[in-house]
Amino acid sequence: MTPRHHPDRHDLDDWALYGPKNPEISQLVDRLAFDHGLRVKEIEDFILQALKNRLAEEEARQKP
Repeated sequence: MTPRHHPDRHDLDDWALYGPKNPEISQLVDRLAFDHGLRVKEIEDFILQALKNRLAEEEARQKP
């Protein structure tokens, strides 16, 4: 991927190592896993699908 400018570039670069800064995300993941028995793969699949849906919405908005 070609490097691009973004105001949150440093945070984005650190995302894979340190995860999100918002602790509520971690709390929700914990609740889904520990309280409701979801596996990490299930939670990641849900997050992945939500991100793909949002990306599709953003790309559809940019089309003429």
